[in-house]
Amino acid sequence: MTVKSLAIQNPPSHRIVQLDGLRALAVMAVFAQHALRAPLWMGVDLFFVLSGFLITGILLERKARGQSYFSYFYARRIRRILPPYLLLMVVSSLLFGLGWLRFWPWYAFFATNIGDALGQSGHDSLNILWSLAVEEQFYIFWPFVVLLLPRRLLAVVAMALIVIVPVLRAIATPWFDSFWPIYYLTPFRMDLLAAGALLAIVVQRDRDALERFKVPAAIFFFTALAVLAWLHLHYPRFRAANTPLSNAMLYSVSLVLCTSLVVVALQSKGIVRRALSNPVLVYLGTISYTIYLIHLTLLYAVWRLGHGRVESAVIALALTLVYASASWFLFEKRLTRGPRAAHTTQPHATAMARTSGTRS
Repeated sequence: MTVKSLAIQNPPSHRIVQLDGLRALAVMAVFAQHALRAPLWMGVDLFFVLSGFLITGILLERKARGQSYFSYFYARRIRRILPPYLLLMVVSSLLFGLGWLRFWPWYAFFATNIGDALGQSGHDSLNILWSLAVEEQFYIFWPFVVLLLPRRLLAVVAMALIVIVPVLRAIATPWFDSFWPIYYLTPFRMDLLAAGALLAIVVQRDRDALERFKVPAAIFFFTALAVLAWLHLHYPRFRAANTPLSNAMLYSVSLVLCTSLVVVALQSKGIVRRALSNPVLVYLGTISYTIYLIHLTLLYAVWRLGHGRVESAVIALALTLVYASASWFLFEKRLTRGPRAAHTTQPHATAMARTSGTRS
């Protein structure tokens, strides 16, 4: 599959299976971080870049075709996001009680990132919802920006966000006692979503535009990976330092890593394409939203049993996959792809009609 087959230019039934592979890698990175304390927090950032790319692609396509815009976009978001979200709240309440009701507005209005930044949240397992809140808050205003601005100016806005947000993180650092508000709050994470949006804008203009960036993207990816690995080995507390340098730089390095990885995936051929298109990865990417939502809840439930960390991780992963698969086949597939899709045996990922949910 080349960039010429991107669903920005094609009907929604076409898909970019490599991006499902990336979703799978992202959600497994997040799981490993929580279950095994692996330093793979960049998995959430990859979800943000993917979401910016996919959602902006949908909006640009609808705008170009003059089709239903806001109703289509928000209806799809509701069908995709809300049912698994509500089911998570039910499961969490059954396992850990109703403590989250003390802070119900954060959960009702997709603002848990604000609640987390203020230390006002329910059970720790629900902390996972902060990234979903970031995406939903971004998509309150981004469809208006895409609709109102011409493509060239939209690209300028996306590039401006990529440049301005790290500066904003540095300026805002003295306001907070820890790095967590910088990590949680939407104004400080918009550069990742904007980077994905910029890729969608470039591809929508020229389907082959990213081809010449394939080699530089690979170089940037390995360079960013080396920087993050070096920081982890030599300055393991760098992320927690909460300095203007750490807050401004670290997440920008992650942006380079994740954006480069998306470019490589879009242009991949040969072994890279085959690896990312592996049916197991594609399936995990398809159900990645619910995996992301439920995995921390199940980890906390399994940790109560007193097993070792690795054993607990294996049990929780198995339960997570069973839960996410059941959720997908019982109702998510029908809600997101219609009645006909509910009768197919193999889940597929549409390229521009669904998000990672962190996510999406």
